[in-house]
Amino acid sequence: MTVTNYNINGLNFSVIIENKIVLVYMDVNKEIKRRKHIEDEERLIYMDVNKEIKNGILRKLVICNTKISSYICNAVVEVTNDKKNINEELLLNLYNEVVKASEIVI
Repeated sequence: MTVTNYNINGLNFSVIIENKIVLVYMDVNKEIKRRKHIEDEERLIYMDVNKEIKNGILRKLVICNTKISSYICNAVVEVTNDKKNINEELLLNLYNEVVKASEIVI
């Protein structure tokens, strides 16, 4: 297993490669405007998503509840591209795809 960390425009990405599976664990800082299935009493919610996006599959979202609001804090994406093509442009595209897809699933 190899792990490579990227910091792009203040966003942290960890690319985890094991065998033929490529996972990207990313920081997301997006306030949630409308909420389904989110209980205010829980501080952290790990949400299974499994939604296809352009460059992979959004597997999980981590929701953080604060006194002020709820946020998407992190996401896990399984990349369906060839692992040799992981670069900053792809990671930023994945980030934008996750933000867009999260508006649909939450």
